Amino acid sequence: MERSSSSMSLGLVLLGCSVMAMLMGSTSATLHVVGGRQGWDVPDNVTFYQDWAKPRTFGVGDQLIFPYRPGSNNLLAVEKKSYETCDMRNPIHVYYMGPTILNLTAVGDYYYVSSSGRHCEFGQRLHITVKNAPGSSGVKIPIKIHH
Repeated sequence: MERSSSSMSLGLVLLGCSVMAMLMGSTSATLHVVGGRQGWDVPDNVTFYQDWAKPRTFGVGDQLIFPYRPGSNNLLAVEKKSYETCDMRNPIHVYYMGPTILNLTAVGDYYYVSSSGRHCEFGQRLHITVKNAPGSSGVKIPIKIHH
């Protein structure tokens, strides 16, 4: 009888730890609307998207929304060198059906460009660094992260 009582106590402790871990995994993600009111379009100056991203913190679990109309623009995820040179030949991923919403699932540097016309050369490109920290300067959306 003592053995089953100990097993039951251990089970309750493990259940309690599991519930605590799930509760600790609850957080708020941030939805970042790329470019704010400008959206994802050719900017007035070539540093617009760099300036937009600079004061923001992008965290794992956050989302980026690139607001653009399908057929009027696009979005390419690219490597750093392609971002720097506006070389569209080897994109990681291509998105045409705007608005595009991307989930930031891992820490690291991410590079995005438009391949419409010469939009990239005119400054329609974005580099962000995703950190293992809560995002800031966007719209908070409640989510539950399960570990």
